[in-house]
Amino acid sequence: MNVVDRQTQLRRWVMPSSEFEKDKQDRALRMVKSAVEAWPAFKGVSYTIYAKGSYANNTNVRLDSDVDIAVQNRECLYYDYHACERASGEVTSPYAGEWTPSRWRAEILAALKSKFPGEVSGSGTVAITIDEHDGTRPDIDVVPSFAFVRYDSSDKSSRHDGSKVFPLSGMSIVNYPDQQLERGAAKNGRTNGRYKKFVRALKSAENQLVADGTISDLPSYFMECLVWNVPDRTLLSGEDLSAGFQSVLVWLWDHVKEETYVRTDWEEPNGLKYLFHGGSKWTPADARGLVLATWQYLDY
Repeated sequence: MNVVDRQTQLRRWVMPSSEFEKDKQDRALRMVKSAVEAWPAFKGVSYTIYAKGSYANNTNVRLDSDVDIAVQNRECLYYDYHACERASGEVTSPYAGEWTPSRWRAEILAALKSKFPGEVSGSGTVAITIDEHDGTRPDIDVVPSFAFVRYDSSDKSSRHDGSKVFPLSGMSIVNYPDQQLERGAAKNGRTNGRYKKFVRALKSAENQLVADGTISDLPSYFMECLVWNVPDRTLLSGEDLSAGFQSVLVWLWDHVKEETYVRTDWEEPNGLKYLFHGGSKWTPADARGLVLATWQYLDY
């Protein structure tokens, strides 16, 4: 691949969803909202519905326009004390209402099946999926979730609002979509838009490498996490997209190339979870394989 071909490839890779794709994505969110709002079991129930993931953060790549939507129960609150203890004497009452994780998921599944007959699957361990339809809406992943708060001080003065998900596998997952959105937008502003461009470039590279059979499929969020940890000054280096993306790959390789070295300080974009700590869905070896294969594909 010569310099011109590489630059042309990267221009395609960094492009966000087209206006047509955005319209489909927006329509998907409206349709899920209408399905939930019309379902009798949810009358009078406190909940929020919002887009999350690549669609919400504008890091999804062109022609890859699936939508992640959370339906979040606010009838009960899950919480945790992080690196601190609950204040002595605090009295709390456990939730005794009807909205268990299994009931919440079951009613959301029923509401979606009523709205999208024959197009909904609840077999996934985390999300309920709705198939793409006639080019008018993309694939949709609907995630049943609950309100969650992480307290970083015993008096609750330091808190982080998030979302708790209960996969069918039995292990709960905590996410912080608001923090991811806010911090990602700030980093993108500091880097003149290069942060999200290079996230899309790495996601596009992964799509290509998986299609070619070069690497195994990786979660889209993983590529966003990797680029998040690249310093702003590195993202800003290089006169054009090719030189800039090359700097990103070099920085990542320099920090994951040692097989015996494990990064412990890298964060997810939300700034509240570490990337390579126990229980992660990815490893430094995944990063090594992706970065090396991307470098070789672009023939740097």
